Amino acid sequence: MTRVSSFGHQQVMLNSLLDNQSRVFKDQTQITTGKKVETYSGLTSETTTLLGAKTVLDQTGGFLRASDNVKRGLSTNDIQLESVVKNAQNVRDTMLQAIAQEQTFALRDLLNESYTSIVNALNTSIGGVHIFGGARTDVEPVVGKNLTDLAAAPAVSNLFQNDQRHPSAKVGQNTVMEYGLLADQIGKDVFQVFKNIEAYDASASGPLSGKLNATQISYLKGELANMDKAIEKLRVLVARNGTRQSNLDGIIKQHNGQEAYLKVFISDIEDVDVAGAITRMNNDQVALQASYKITSQLGSLSLLKYL
Repeated sequence: MTRVSSFGHQQVMLNSLLDNQSRVFKDQTQITTGKKVETYSGLTSETTTLLGAKTVLDQTGGFLRASDNVKRGLSTNDIQLESVVKNAQNVRDTMLQAIAQEQTFALRDLLNESYTSIVNALNTSIGGVHIFGGARTDVEPVVGKNLTDLAAAPAVSNLFQNDQRHPSAKVGQNTVMEYGLLADQIGKDVFQVFKNIEAYDASASGPLSGKLNATQISYLKGELANMDKAIEKLRVLVARNGTRQSNLDGIIKQHNGQEAYLKVFISDIEDVDVAGAITRMNNDQVALQASYKITSQLGSLSLLKYL
Protein backbone atom coordinates (compact mmCIF):
# COMPACT_ATOMS: atom_id res chain seq x y z
CA MET A 1 0.00 0.00 0.00
CA THR A 2 1.07 3.67 -0.49
CA ARG A 3 2.37 5.42 2.66
CA VAL A 4 1.53 8.99 3.44
CA SER A 5 3.74 11.61 5.17
CA SER A 6 4.37 11.17 8.84
CA PHE A 7 5.50 13.64 11.44
CA GLY A 8 9.07 12.32 11.01
CA HIS A 9 9.02 13.07 7.30
CA GLN A 10 7.81 16.58 7.98
CA GLN A 11 10.61 17.18 10.47
CA VAL A 12 13.22 15.96 7.99
CA MET A 13 11.93 18.27 5.28
CA LEU A 14 11.62 21.17 7.72
CA ASN A 15 15.26 20.73 8.80
CA SER A 16 16.27 20.61 5.14
CA LEU A 17 14.36 23.85 4.52
CA LEU A 18 16.09 25.54 7.44
CA ASP A 19 19.47 24.36 6.19
CA ASN A 20 18.73 25.78 2.76
CA GLN A 21 17.65 29.07 4.31
CA SER A 22 20.90 29.18 6.30
CA ARG A 23 22.99 28.56 3.19
CA VAL A 24 21.16 31.25 1.21
CA PHE A 25 21.64 33.73 4.07
CA LYS A 26 25.35 32.85 4.23
CA ASP A 27 25.69 33.29 0.47
CA GLN A 28 23.96 36.69 0.62
CA THR A 29 26.18 37.82 3.50
CA GLN A 30 29.34 36.80 1.67
CA ILE A 31 28.27 38.63 -1.48
CA THR A 32 27.37 41.76 0.50
CA THR A 33 30.52 41.87 2.68
CA GLY A 34 32.97 40.22 0.31
CA LYS A 35 34.24 38.15 3.27
CA LYS A 36 34.07 34.43 3.89
CA VAL A 37 33.01 34.92 7.51
CA GLU A 38 31.99 37.88 9.67
CA THR A 39 34.12 37.01 12.72
CA TYR A 40 37.63 35.71 13.21
CA SER A 41 36.25 32.68 15.05
CA GLY A 42 34.94 31.40 11.75
CA LEU A 43 38.48 31.12 10.39
CA THR A 44 39.54 28.65 13.10
CA SER A 45 43.24 27.76 12.62
CA GLU A 46 43.93 30.62 10.19
CA THR A 47 43.08 33.37 12.67
CA THR A 48 46.60 33.72 14.08
CA THR A 49 48.13 33.79 10.60
CA LEU A 50 45.63 36.41 9.45
CA LEU A 51 46.16 38.69 12.45
CA GLY A 52 49.92 38.42 12.07
CA ALA A 53 49.72 39.33 8.38
CA LYS A 54 47.47 42.31 9.13
CA THR A 55 49.91 43.53 11.78
CA VAL A 56 52.79 43.41 9.32
CA LEU A 57 50.60 45.14 6.71
CA ASP A 58 49.81 47.96 9.14
CA GLN A 59 53.52 48.36 9.94
CA THR A 60 54.38 48.43 6.25
CA GLY A 61 51.73 51.08 5.66
CA GLY A 62 53.23 53.16 8.47
CA PHE A 63 56.70 52.86 6.97
CA LEU A 64 55.33 53.91 3.57
CA ARG A 65 53.68 57.00 5.06
CA ALA A 66 56.92 57.91 6.83
CA SER A 67 58.86 57.28 3.62
CA ASP A 68 56.54 59.55 1.65
CA ASN A 69 57.12 62.32 4.18
CA VAL A 70 60.88 61.82 4.00
CA LYS A 71 60.71 61.82 0.19
CA ARG A 72 58.95 65.19 0.21
CA GLY A 73 61.61 66.53 2.55
CA LEU A 74 64.47 65.26 0.39
CA SER A 75 62.85 66.66 -2.75
CA THR A 76 62.47 70.06 -1.08
CA ASN A 77 66.10 69.89 0.07
CA ASP A 78 67.18 69.22 -3.49
CA ILE A 79 65.26 72.18 -4.91
CA GLN A 80 66.49 74.66 -2.30
CA LEU A 81 70.07 73.39 -2.35
CA GLU A 82 70.19 73.88 -6.09
CA SER A 83 68.95 77.44 -5.58
CA VAL A 84 71.67 78.15 -3.02
CA VAL A 85 74.37 76.63 -5.23
CA LYS A 86 73.16 78.62 -8.24
CA ASN A 87 73.30 81.93 -6.35
CA ALA A 88 76.70 81.16 -4.84
CA GLN A 89 77.99 80.14 -8.27
CA ASN A 90 76.76 83.40 -9.78
CA VAL A 91 78.72 85.38 -7.20
CA ARG A 92 81.77 83.19 -7.73
CA ASP A 93 81.64 83.69 -11.51
CA THR A 94 81.30 87.46 -11.07
CA MET A 95 84.32 87.50 -8.74
CA LEU A 96 86.35 85.51 -11.26
CA GLN A 97 85.33 87.89 -14.03
CA ALA A 98 86.29 90.89 -11.90
CA ILE A 99 89.72 89.39 -11.25
CA ALA A 100 90.24 88.61 -14.93
CA GLN A 101 89.13 92.05 -16.13
CA GLU A 102 90.57 93.90 -13.13
CA GLN A 103 87.33 95.79 -12.68
CA THR A 104 83.77 95.28 -11.50
CA PHE A 105 80.64 97.39 -11.45
CA ALA A 106 77.84 95.19 -10.04
CA LEU A 107 79.47 92.89 -7.48
CA ARG A 108 77.81 94.42 -4.45
CA ASP A 109 74.36 94.47 -6.08
CA LEU A 110 74.78 90.82 -7.02
CA LEU A 111 75.87 90.00 -3.46
CA ASN A 112 72.75 91.62 -2.04
CA GLU A 113 70.46 89.92 -4.56
CA SER A 114 72.08 86.51 -4.05
CA TYR A 115 72.05 86.86 -0.27
CA THR A 116 68.31 87.65 -0.27
CA SER A 117 67.59 84.67 -2.55
CA ILE A 118 69.58 82.30 -0.33
CA VAL A 119 67.83 83.58 2.80
CA ASN A 120 64.46 82.95 1.16
CA ALA A 121 65.55 79.41 0.28
CA LEU A 122 66.76 78.70 3.82
CA ASN A 123 63.53 80.10 5.30
CA THR A 124 61.39 77.79 3.17
CA SER A 125 58.36 76.46 5.04
CA ILE A 126 55.84 73.76 4.24
CA GLY A 127 52.52 74.02 6.01
CA GLY A 128 53.98 76.63 8.35
CA VAL A 129 56.94 74.39 9.27
CA HIS A 130 60.42 75.74 8.47
CA ILE A 131 62.26 72.76 7.05
CA PHE A 132 65.82 73.98 7.73
CA GLY A 133 65.21 74.95 11.35
CA GLY A 134 65.93 71.57 12.92
CA ALA A 135 63.54 71.11 15.84
CA ARG A 136 62.79 74.86 15.88
CA THR A 137 60.26 74.68 13.08
CA ASP A 138 58.13 77.60 14.33
CA VAL A 139 60.72 80.34 13.70
CA GLU A 140 62.60 81.42 10.60
CA PRO A 141 66.08 79.85 10.59
CA VAL A 142 67.67 83.05 9.21
CA VAL A 143 66.88 86.49 10.63
CA GLY A 144 68.98 88.80 8.44
CA LYS A 145 66.95 89.91 5.43
CA ASN A 146 69.54 91.84 3.44
CA LEU A 147 73.25 92.44 3.08
CA THR A 148 73.13 95.32 5.55
CA ASP A 149 71.85 92.96 8.27
CA LEU A 150 74.63 90.52 7.44
CA ALA A 151 77.28 93.24 7.69
CA ALA A 152 75.87 94.50 11.00
CA ALA A 153 75.86 91.07 12.64
CA PRO A 154 78.79 90.49 15.08
CA ALA A 155 79.28 87.09 13.45
CA VAL A 156 77.60 85.08 10.72
CA SER A 157 76.41 82.57 13.32
CA ASN A 158 74.26 85.29 14.93
CA LEU A 159 71.96 85.23 11.90
CA PHE A 160 70.89 81.60 12.39
CA GLN A 161 68.15 80.50 14.77
CA ASN A 162 68.07 76.78 13.95
CA ASP A 163 69.14 74.21 16.51
CA GLN A 164 71.39 71.24 15.74
CA ARG A 165 68.79 68.46 15.59
CA HIS A 166 68.66 66.86 12.15
CA PRO A 167 65.14 65.54 11.41
CA SER A 168 64.98 61.79 10.84
CA ALA A 169 62.32 59.12 10.44
CA LYS A 170 62.00 55.36 10.76
CA VAL A 171 61.38 54.13 7.23
CA GLY A 172 61.91 50.41 7.88
CA GLN A 173 61.94 47.84 10.65
CA ASN A 174 65.62 48.54 11.34
CA THR A 175 66.15 51.63 9.19
CA VAL A 176 66.18 55.21 10.48
CA MET A 177 66.96 57.79 7.78
CA GLU A 178 68.24 61.26 8.57
CA TYR A 179 66.84 63.58 5.93
CA GLY A 180 66.83 67.08 7.38
CA LEU A 181 69.41 69.77 6.71
CA LEU A 182 70.09 72.85 8.82
CA ALA A 183 70.20 76.46 7.69
CA ASP A 184 73.64 77.18 9.14
CA GLN A 185 74.96 73.92 7.70
CA ILE A 186 73.99 75.16 4.23
CA GLY A 187 74.54 78.91 4.34
CA LYS A 188 77.22 79.70 6.92
CA ASP A 189 80.32 79.41 4.72
CA VAL A 190 78.76 81.26 1.78
CA PHE A 191 77.48 84.02 4.06
CA GLN A 192 80.94 84.36 5.57
CA VAL A 193 82.38 85.16 2.14
CA PHE A 194 79.56 87.65 1.54
CA LYS A 195 80.22 89.31 4.90
CA ASN A 196 83.97 89.47 4.27
CA ILE A 197 83.51 91.13 0.88
CA GLU A 198 80.92 93.59 2.24
CA ALA A 199 83.22 94.57 5.11
CA TYR A 200 86.17 95.04 2.76
CA ASP A 201 84.04 97.08 0.37
CA ALA A 202 83.06 99.43 3.23
CA SER A 203 86.61 99.70 4.57
CA ALA A 204 89.36 102.10 3.59
CA SER A 205 90.56 99.53 1.05
CA GLY A 206 87.27 99.72 -0.86
CA PRO A 207 85.08 100.16 -2.62
CA LEU A 208 85.17 97.08 -4.83
CA SER A 209 83.74 98.91 -7.83
CA GLY A 210 85.17 100.19 -11.06
CA LYS A 211 88.86 99.73 -11.73
CA LEU A 212 90.47 97.40 -9.18
CA ASN A 213 93.99 97.84 -7.86
CA ALA A 214 96.45 95.02 -7.22
CA THR A 215 95.59 94.82 -3.51
CA GLN A 216 91.86 94.52 -4.24
CA ILE A 217 92.47 91.86 -6.88
CA SER A 218 94.64 89.90 -4.47
CA TYR A 219 91.90 90.14 -1.83
CA LEU A 220 89.26 88.89 -4.26
CA LYS A 221 91.48 85.95 -5.20
CA GLY A 222 91.61 84.93 -1.53
CA GLU A 223 87.83 85.19 -1.17
CA LEU A 224 87.36 83.33 -4.47
CA ALA A 225 89.24 80.39 -2.94
CA ASN A 226 86.97 80.57 0.11
CA MET A 227 83.90 80.66 -2.13
CA ASP A 228 85.12 77.62 -4.06
CA LYS A 229 85.46 75.71 -0.77
CA ALA A 230 81.96 76.81 0.30
CA ILE A 231 80.44 75.73 -3.02
CA GLU A 232 82.27 72.39 -2.83
CA LYS A 233 80.68 71.77 0.58
CA LEU A 234 77.28 72.60 -0.88
CA ARG A 235 77.83 70.12 -3.70
CA VAL A 236 78.66 67.45 -1.13
CA LEU A 237 75.32 68.16 0.54
CA VAL A 238 73.58 67.92 -2.84
CA ALA A 239 75.25 64.57 -3.58
CA ARG A 240 74.47 63.22 -0.12
CA ASN A 241 70.84 64.27 -0.45
CA GLY A 242 70.66 62.56 -3.86
CA THR A 243 72.09 59.34 -2.41
CA ARG A 244 69.45 59.36 0.28
CA GLN A 245 66.75 59.87 -2.35
CA SER A 246 68.05 56.88 -4.29
CA ASN A 247 68.20 54.70 -1.18
CA LEU A 248 64.71 55.78 -0.17
CA ASP A 249 63.32 54.89 -3.61
CA GLY A 250 64.65 51.36 -3.11
CA ILE A 251 63.08 51.16 0.35
CA ILE A 252 59.72 52.41 -0.95
CA LYS A 253 59.82 49.88 -3.79
CA GLN A 254 60.47 47.09 -1.32
CA HIS A 255 57.61 48.23 0.93
CA ASN A 256 55.23 48.50 -2.02
CA GLY A 257 56.07 44.95 -3.05
CA GLN A 258 55.55 43.65 0.46
CA GLU A 259 52.28 45.54 0.82
CA ALA A 260 50.96 44.09 -2.45
CA TYR A 261 51.94 40.56 -1.40
CA LEU A 262 50.35 40.90 2.03
CA LYS A 263 47.10 42.22 0.58
CA VAL A 264 46.85 39.17 -1.71
CA PHE A 265 47.83 36.86 1.14
CA ILE A 266 45.16 38.31 3.45
CA SER A 267 42.58 38.31 0.67
CA ASP A 268 43.17 34.61 0.06
CA ILE A 269 42.34 33.92 3.70
CA GLU A 270 39.35 36.15 4.37
CA ASP A 271 37.89 37.30 1.04
CA VAL A 272 35.25 35.28 -0.76
CA ASP A 273 35.10 34.42 -4.45
CA VAL A 274 32.11 36.63 -5.25
CA ALA A 275 31.39 34.93 -8.59
CA GLY A 276 31.43 31.52 -6.90
CA ALA A 277 29.25 32.83 -4.07
CA ILE A 278 26.68 34.13 -6.58
CA THR A 279 26.58 30.72 -8.30
CA ARG A 280 26.15 28.95 -4.96
CA MET A 281 23.40 31.35 -3.95
CA ASN A 282 21.49 30.71 -7.17
CA ASN A 283 21.73 26.95 -6.61
CA ASP A 284 20.81 27.26 -2.94
CA GLN A 285 17.81 29.44 -3.81
CA VAL A 286 16.55 26.75 -6.21
CA ALA A 287 16.99 24.18 -3.44
CA LEU A 288 15.19 26.45 -0.98
CA GLN A 289 12.26 26.96 -3.32
CA ALA A 290 12.02 23.19 -3.77
CA SER A 291 12.06 22.76 0.01
CA TYR A 292 9.22 25.27 0.37
CA LYS A 293 7.18 23.43 -2.25
CA ILE A 294 7.75 19.95 -0.82
CA THR A 295 7.11 21.09 2.75
CA SER A 296 3.91 22.75 1.63
CA GLN A 297 2.79 19.60 -0.13
CA LEU A 298 3.58 17.42 2.89
CA GLY A 299 1.59 19.74 5.09
CA SER A 300 -1.50 19.39 2.85
CA LEU A 301 -1.50 15.55 2.63
CA SER A 302 -4.47 13.83 4.30
CA LEU A 303 -5.78 10.22 4.68
CA LEU A 304 -9.08 11.41 3.31
CA LYS A 305 -7.47 11.55 -0.16
CA TYR A 306 -6.89 7.81 0.00
CA LEU A 307 -10.28 6.79 1.39
